[in-house]
Amino acid sequence: MITATEIRRRFLSFFEEHGHQVVSSSPLVPAQDPTLLFTNAGMNQFKDTFLGREPRPYVRAATSQKCMRVSGKHNDLEQVGRTPRHHTFFEMLGNFSFGDYFKKDAIAFGWDLLTSPSHYGLPKDKLFVTVFREDDEAYDLWRKGPGVPEARLARLGEADNFWSMGETGPCGPCSEIYVDRGKQPIACTVSPCAPGCDCGRFMEIWNLVFMQYDRQADGKLVPLARTGVDTGMGLERLSAVLQGVESNYDTDLFTPIVAAAARLAEEASGRRPDPSQGDDRVGLQVIADHVRALTFLIGDGVVPGNDGRGYVLRRILRRAIRFGRALGMERPFLGTLSGTVIELMEPAYPDLSAHRTAIAATLLREEERFAGTLAIGLAKVEALAAALRKDGKGTIPGPEAFRLYDTFGVPFDLVKDVAQAWKLDVDEPGFEREMEEQRSRSRKGMKEIAAPLAGALATSPIASSEFTGYVNHVVEEARVVALLRGEALVEELRQGEKGGVLLSHTPFYAESGGQIGDAGTLTASGGAAAVSDTQAVRRGLPLHQVTVLEGRLRVGDLVRAEVDKSRRLATTRAHDATHLVHAALREVVGTHVKQAGSLVEADRLRFDFTHYASLPEEIQRQVEDLVNDVVRQDLPIRSAVMPLDEALRKGALAFFGDKYADIVRVVEIPGFSMELCGGTHASTTGSIGVVRLAPERGIAAGTRRVEALTGALALDEARDERRALAGVTAALHVDRSAAPEALARLVEQNRALQREIERLKVAIASGEGGGGVEEVREVAGVRVLVPKVQRGLDKGALRALVDRNRERLPSGVIVQWAAQEEDRVQVTTSVSKDLIPPLHAGEIVKALAPLVEGRGGGRADMAEAGGRRTGDLEGVREKSISILENLIREARGQ
Repeated sequence: MITATEIRRRFLSFFEEHGHQVVSSSPLVPAQDPTLLFTNAGMNQFKDTFLGREPRPYVRAATSQKCMRVSGKHNDLEQVGRTPRHHTFFEMLGNFSFGDYFKKDAIAFGWDLLTSPSHYGLPKDKLFVTVFREDDEAYDLWRKGPGVPEARLARLGEADNFWSMGETGPCGPCSEIYVDRGKQPIACTVSPCAPGCDCGRFMEIWNLVFMQYDRQADGKLVPLARTGVDTGMGLERLSAVLQGVESNYDTDLFTPIVAAAARLAEEASGRRPDPSQGDDRVGLQVIADHVRALTFLIGDGVVPGNDGRGYVLRRILRRAIRFGRALGMERPFLGTLSGTVIELMEPAYPDLSAHRTAIAATLLREEERFAGTLAIGLAKVEALAAALRKDGKGTIPGPEAFRLYDTFGVPFDLVKDVAQAWKLDVDEPGFEREMEEQRSRSRKGMKEIAAPLAGALATSPIASSEFTGYVNHVVEEARVVALLRGEALVEELRQGEKGGVLLSHTPFYAESGGQIGDAGTLTASGGAAAVSDTQAVRRGLPLHQVTVLEGRLRVGDLVRAEVDKSRRLATTRAHDATHLVHAALREVVGTHVKQAGSLVEADRLRFDFTHYASLPEEIQRQVEDLVNDVVRQDLPIRSAVMPLDEALRKGALAFFGDKYADIVRVVEIPGFSMELCGGTHASTTGSIGVVRLAPERGIAAGTRRVEALTGALALDEARDERRALAGVTAALHVDRSAAPEALARLVEQNRALQREIERLKVAIASGEGGGGVEEVREVAGVRVLVPKVQRGLDKGALRALVDRNRERLPSGVIVQWAAQEEDRVQVTTSVSKDLIPPLHAGEIVKALAPLVEGRGGGRADMAEAGGRRTGDLEGVREKSISILENLIREARGQ
């Protein structure tokens, strides 16, 4: 049997032999394309090349691309694992032409690879082809080239055989290659059955897209000057065909994972699931698919969260856990299975091994967290179902079902299971509406927030502007090639006006890779402007944000472009330090550490990295010591330009979120750090001076953040700390070495005195008439105590006072009001256990809170609410007595 690894290898080798550059898969997190949640097609990394914005040194390419799809017509998450070909993570094999070959060669390549005995050797009579109904050229090429007979060649409409990059832009007809999987299913009513039928007999395996038009806003199709080819063939589907199995899950891409999951289930429950039967098969297939997705997502820097990519990851993970529970796996299991995925996929994706520990630790932590939330969530579902049945209602509202799902992590299927047990329906359409709103929120921030100038710049006379500011070159004479005011191209900017300036070339660095954009001045014979920032409108096109200080700037002016040198040098120091911190973290903490974001400013840096736990103080000290040791060695900082593949082979690290061209800049500190980086750097590490790290902290599940100061700011901070310490030692009358112990002793003394004050307050309050049994009244057979309003008690003291009164009133209801600082009011309610239900302290406090414009809640036996003072609190207390009595009578049926 041919393995999936061999299938992938043969595809790439075939196209490499036919002059294609084999390009590595881009990450699942799309580089600099916030219109996409995940990389979902092979062409994503070539989007700008197809649009003519990013020229490449080759005109033919081939890839095996990691992809994620979790929505859309064929990617409903709930169908994953239930059908033979629904997946979240998959690999897309593709070949591409950028203005080189077109339909004829694309068709010839595809047919040769699929049918030649030396390649995949598929029987020609099992292959069917579809073309766009109006694409006579492609139809004729299939007939004359491979000789596909008319009986196996069909014309389909735009929905099936026309592809577009968007509502406007490059688009064109496509040809799809299908495999006849066997006899027509009995359930199929189409005669004769053919490609395009949904019965399942014909399975699409390869789509050849011929980009030949540019769709205009009015729908008009304008022929492209440079046509292109974009193809996609799912490795999972192709493997199923070549390995002779009906389901993708029966290929060697999945069977080792399914087998490992079955073994874990048997160890946990004593029963081995049957991968060929019913619910067992679905559960194992869901787990196999999802753990592949989880392993690759975490490996590419995604961490569980409540929105965006993190939300999708968490949703997939929790769905896998739910199916694992159904198979008897109560304890965490995904971390173990991720190891199986890594062993299986390592030949094609060797970088997974470096993240093995971090992936497993992230999964373990999230599984343990979900175990707790699931228990709480199921209790919430049961409580809601009971309340609805009590009220005579027959349906769990959609918003409530979604709240249980979104807030407490209860999968919708479990909500339905509980509802069924209580003989309730669930408002599924309402749930889906809430889900769609959540998806919209998740996509918010992922949409491309295109600069308002982008439309105007599309007609700019300049396609790129060379950056000349490396090696801290900060002055340049350049020509003004375009000016913008608002969203419009203009011929001049006058004194006092703000706008954008494009130069023929520039020493100003445009913000990228975390490094802020340069500031400075532009001076012409007729005017001068201050540059406040420099931003890249698109790759290779820096836009200077300016305010004209005097005179005017005109298109065509020759200007002296001068960067603020002190700011540039300070920024460079921080950027150098960022590379040192990254390398030191990987050396001290582990090579699984991966950058998850950065900010480089003047003598200040912020570095986010993936790690599954906080760093002990000793580890942080080792990182700081290592960084400063490299600074003191004054090592050279070297840069070189080379092809991307060569840089990666040499071991250069790529930064999260950055998009790299095929020719890249490599910054190296020999023996310590090597990274792909387009930023500015000094010539040696000694110029950094010193690096002072702040304590690291967590910013999201699996993501940590460290901040640091360099150069002048680090010196300023040291002086500030010395000044503060001198003030402390003077106030404590101790020397510097004794200050920490003396201060800790003083703080503890203060705490002890505060505790004693609170104890005395409670003792005094409980000894007053307001706390005595003489104020206890009886309402509908329930003893009620609403003592006098207390003043100056914090929450803890107020609870202690209520607890003391509960000892005096073992059966009854207590309401205690307290006036606190800054016009705040606190009310605490207590209900003895013998009165629960029908009474509930949380419901009582919710009814009383509006008296002080507050809100609150709590348990059935004790609850709290806070508000603000609205007048006479004794009057509020009297009103609360009346409200309480009414609540008791209502609850007791009187």
